Amino acid sequence: MKKVMIVVIVVIFCSGCAGQSQKRNDSSSTAANVTTIVEYGKSLDWCPANNRIVFGKMGDDSYYDVHIMNPDGSQEKCLTGKECPQKHNGNPVWHPSGEYIVFTSENEDVEGHEYDRVSIPGRGINCNLWAVTSDGETFWQLTEYPTSFANPKGVIHPQFSHDGSMLLWAERIERKDGTPWGEWALKVADFIVDDDLCHLENIRAYQPGASLRFYESHAFSGDDTKILFSGNLLSTQLESGLDIYELDLKTEDLTRLTDTFDDWDEHAHYSPNGEKIAWMSSTDLGDLGITFDDMRNHVWGLKLKTELWIMDANGSHKQRLTWFNEPGNDEYMGHVIVSDSTWSPDGEKMAACIAYEDGRDTQNFRSRIILIDLGTQKKDFSGTLHFEQFLDMKLLISAAVLGFVIHKGSNVISPAIRWIYRTEKDRSLLLYKPVSPVARKA
Repeated sequence: MKKVMIVVIVVIFCSGCAGQSQKRNDSSSTAANVTTIVEYGKSLDWCPANNRIVFGKMGDDSYYDVHIMNPDGSQEKCLTGKECPQKHNGNPVWHPSGEYIVFTSENEDVEGHEYDRVSIPGRGINCNLWAVTSDGETFWQLTEYPTSFANPKGVIHPQFSHDGSMLLWAERIERKDGTPWGEWALKVADFIVDDDLCHLENIRAYQPGASLRFYESHAFSGDDTKILFSGNLLSTQLESGLDIYELDLKTEDLTRLTDTFDDWDEHAHYSPNGEKIAWMSSTDLGDLGITFDDMRNHVWGLKLKTELWIMDANGSHKQRLTWFNEPGNDEYMGHVIVSDSTWSPDGEKMAACIAYEDGRDTQNFRSRIILIDLGTQKKDFSGTLHFEQFLDMKLLISAAVLGFVIHKGSNVISPAIRWIYRTEKDRSLLLYKPVSPVARKA
């Protein structure tokens, strides 16, 4: 009889756990508490060493600058108001020490609105990599690509390794027939600080896949042996069909983490403990109708819609986190593009950039940085499943009652029933203790 009782309890218990891990598809449920931190933000990074966020922000001159702030938006400060080109400055990333920031900067001699338009952070044409101290006092130019209007270079989205010794970015190499944005490569270099000078050495290039078209750099793995990036690696895949990949830097083995030929998947970042990945995706939002000409003319944003998603680091258990484009949902804002995001050091929050349609703006779109509180969820998206979060009270009570019925009044309570009863009576007696997410290495 005891064997039957234990089997029944295990079956019910496991079915309850499985229910928590199913892909989220109920648009009526709110994903998380969402608050606005700052307006006109674009691309960002949250530093574990000082708990400050660095981000790009458009100024009154219509150019982006690099700013830093507290996670609540207070103590905001512009860093790029001097000593570097006074055009578009953005795509900033913290050095793990919190002492330096690397960003992209448009060359000072770029002229004309059309060329400025493709130099904004994230497009990066005719831009170079720069570094600045966290107080904004000292600058270094890390790459030196000259301005070209015929076949320009470009750099986007620098990312540091967790130990701060390597820098990853994506770089435009040259024009390429049959592509809207040309040929790109992923680059990794040693980041050197000596005699109070910052510079790059030993630059390596990676061009995985068959198409040799567009790549965007996203993150290093926790042990710094792999990188996350997005790209259209298949020969007939448009840049509007980016997928997320993981690349082993030593073996160059490639793992495809999203497999949606036409969906736009981008801006992937590991959780602090490395067990989850957050990224933006157009999945579930229908056929957006983005064409080759839309990509070439940089008007794809008029059609693109995306949300924030979460998956396990191996690409499994994909879950949609936000519902900004879902009519009838509490989060609905109309036409929204969720772009870059960053995890809080403890993995309990995320800050993200969104662009949303707004007729008050001359370009019909505005941007802002939002804070998403993941602590409101039953599932801890930092990668740790807290035991008390998936133990349902009704399940436990039902299992306990079932056990007593099977025993038919026996005075001997089995260890399994006693454990369940004790768990519900006092949550402090949980046998599984949550493990705090591992902070990034300084």
